Amino acid sequence: DLQSSMSNSPPGSPNLSVLSFMGGFHGRLFGCLSTTRSKAIHKVDVPAFDWPAAPFPRLRYPLSQYETENRMEEDRCLQEVERLIATWYVPVAAGIVEPVQSEGGDNHASNYFFWLLREITKRL
Repeated sequence: DLQSSMSNSPPGSPNLSVLSFMGGFHGRLFGCLSTTRSKAIHKVDVPAFDWPAAPFPRLRYPLSQYETENRMEEDRCLQEVERLIATWYVPVAAGIVEPVQSEGGDNHASNYFFWLLREITKRL
């Protein structure tokens, strides 16, 4: 495991992926281990991520005026999430969604979107 982790290969670095959303900002450190080559113990069992990226809904405001359009946008994004999880060539082990960010800004979606996102990830 230690030796294979140094080349981002299994079993030390499992072939798994993490679904993220376009436009998301998740910090400066999380993906850095994919390029680390100094000490195997720092990388063992940490996958070198190949992340599929799904669109995050771009809602229109005021919400009450654009309910139909916003629901269609959220449904479109959820369908793409489902497609990516089901078909990505590396199994998706997790998803990261961070709607309120510092540098990335606020990415709003409805309770409907987040509830169905959770249902999709539980099912798949």
